[in-house]
Amino acid sequence: MDKREIYDLLAARGIDFEVTEHAAVFNMAEMAEVRLPYPESDAKNLFVRDDKSEITI
Repeated sequence: MDKREIYDLLAARGIDFEVTEHAAVFNMAEMAEVRLPYPESDAKNLFVRDDKSEITI
């Protein structure tokens, strides 16, 4: 699935979401340099992949 398909799936299931894009970070020190819209909150990305490296939901 690409990003648009994931967004469409979430919307079709009535799941509210907000997307904030930023450069990739690999540790908390790098994350501290990213300006997010809700600095008091933490957020995580989690992608689950099957053995063929395809994203599953």
